[in-house]
Amino acid sequence: MDEVFFSYPRSDRAAVLPLVEALRSAGVSVFLDESGIDEFQGITPGIRSALAGARLFVAYYSAAYPARPACQWELLTVFRAASVLGRASERILVINPEPGPGHIQPVQLRDARYGTTTGSDSVARLVQRVVERVAASPGCLGDAIEADRPVWRPVEHLGSERFIGRVNEFWQLHHALHAFEYPATHDEATGGQAVVIGLGGVGKTLLVEQYARRFASFYPGGIYWFTTAASHAPDTPGSESLNDEVRAQYHQQVAAALALDGAQSDPVQIREAARRVIEQVGKPCLWIVDDVPGQLPPGLVRELAAPHPLGRTIMTTRWRGYQLPIVDVDVLHPDEAYHLLITARVPAGPLEEAAARRLAERLGFHALAVDLARGCLADQPGLTYTELLGQLADTQRGDAFQQLVGDLFTQVPTDHTNDIAATFARSLQHLDGNALTLLRIAATLAPAPLPERLLTGVSATLRQEEEETVRRANRGALSAAQRRSLIRQTGTEPPSWFVHALVSRTLNLQPATADMRATLRTAAVTATTRLMQSVYSPGRLELADIAPHARALVEDLDTADSLALLDSVARYDYESGQPAGAAHNYQRHSEAQAAHSGSDHPDTLASRSNLASAHRLAGDLGRAIPLHEQTLAARVRVLGENHPDTLASRNNLAGAYQAAGDLSRAIPLFEQTLDDRVRVLGEDHPTTLASRNNLAYAYGAAGRPARATDE
Repeated sequence: MDEVFFSYPRSDRAAVLPLVEALRSAGVSVFLDESGIDEFQGITPGIRSALAGARLFVAYYSAAYPARPACQWELLTVFRAASVLGRASERILVINPEPGPGHIQPVQLRDARYGTTTGSDSVARLVQRVVERVAASPGCLGDAIEADRPVWRPVEHLGSERFIGRVNEFWQLHHALHAFEYPATHDEATGGQAVVIGLGGVGKTLLVEQYARRFASFYPGGIYWFTTAASHAPDTPGSESLNDEVRAQYHQQVAAALALDGAQSDPVQIREAARRVIEQVGKPCLWIVDDVPGQLPPGLVRELAAPHPLGRTIMTTRWRGYQLPIVDVDVLHPDEAYHLLITARVPAGPLEEAAARRLAERLGFHALAVDLARGCLADQPGLTYTELLGQLADTQRGDAFQQLVGDLFTQVPTDHTNDIAATFARSLQHLDGNALTLLRIAATLAPAPLPERLLTGVSATLRQEEEETVRRANRGALSAAQRRSLIRQTGTEPPSWFVHALVSRTLNLQPATADMRATLRTAAVTATTRLMQSVYSPGRLELADIAPHARALVEDLDTADSLALLDSVARYDYESGQPAGAAHNYQRHSEAQAAHSGSDHPDTLASRSNLASAHRLAGDLGRAIPLHEQTLAARVRVLGENHPDTLASRNNLAGAYQAAGDLSRAIPLFEQTLDDRVRVLGEDHPTTLASRNNLAYAYGAAGRPARATDE
């Protein structure tokens, strides 16, 4: 194998060849790729083999180098491998023919001494440096080219096999996360955090997925992925209710990813437990928070970051106001957009190639729009680029289309919104009814990964068929939608899917979707409520993937079924240690239940009791005690002194008094509750035993150990 791999842009070939010949004359074996491979192919097996066999990587880093994807893929592959073996700068030698180093990425290579091409003896000096570096490099890069993959939590993200470009953004992101390790190249420490910003549909999430997969060897401590899934919320950005929802969802996901007991953990405890996990592993990890809403307070943004210095944090958002290093994700480079488009089919001749380039331009090089156009072409073998270009204009008619344009313009405010909207609408044509229904189900739910068990449950409810039958029938429909880039699989264990918010907007503005909306919502509420029932079973809280969709569905409380779902969401918050979220949702539930059934209905009283318990869990006894008192009085009046719910209210009030330190009122209530439960339920009933235990604790707290022992 050759000792040196020489990486260069084709445009610099004339300047590179004399250097390569001089190295070979000095006895150094050099690999120089002159195959002219498509630079968008990434690393071919032949290139990978040459990289693995090399001892030193030499990059002719001209101004053209960062713009050539093939060069950057080569550099990225070696940079990862060299970092595993030690300092990357010891295995990578940069030759910089430019007057300054500002174009060199990653930043670590600016920190190293790079070679220059200035001076009459520059070639001889460079040859000598290469000879010395080769001699000092023990062995080849070898197996480090393929490093072990870290564990993903809660599930691994698959990314996209069609991902193209974004090489500079990868290095910018890596620089932002690691620049504080190289103070000579950076003026201020960033704390290992970065925010990825861009318009809807430009590929922020995909960029971060691909970064996590391609730079995985830098994070052997694991990759953690969380989604706030709160951008669907109707509340004003920065509102307290939105902040509470973001906090609750985030901590529930962290607790689920780390298999923590959420019922005994508040946010502070969850964060501390996560910090201990990272510390015990003792290796760098990547902490990703996707889809962060705008205008969150600084304290909450800090709360979303990795809880330990070994963690590097990436957040994605559309808002530019967070005081963190920014990586801007813009539309694709024209060549990248063209190559993404033609992955469906190579244009047949110059006219078709021109039409393809014009189509990418008409779409503003917007990544999602170009990918949807690619999907149309892939799914219709007879459709030409010229025909699809003409169909964009044919689609741009009618009030519904103009409404779609206006809606999309709020998310993609460009001169190309009309053509982007037409592509979205066009991409949905020719799908069969089952595929469209599945997409409409997704559009009814939250803009978050959609568990296949929920998608199947809603579909089965709509079709009134067995879930296994529906699951088999859905596979073909999901594949058809995936071929058109309308949906993508985000996980396999368990299976999950994702429909981009812009596709959902397009679907929701279609008249056919409006006609089905009530039916879709009813089925979604029914299926989600059924899945959320496990929250009422002790020890079963594996609902972090379902909860965002349940929350989206209970934004409107239009039926008795939606009230039942809201109760399960509130219970989930309570059981997972999120008392503020539980109190908020139980407040909504008790008010809606009273409006639906009356203020004295047993269900309303049960909701009010739950609200009081949530306030108590949150430490707000000033609200909890009056509510418990009111609920007890109402239950005595409506249900009678001996009803089990009345006895439960008396026990709850006694517990609240005890929590407030008022044992003089707590103990008599505990005593009365125990006597009543013995009489009504019997000596050995579980709640009777619980009452006896509660009374014993109260006696102990009051300094009456003898009575406590008696109980």
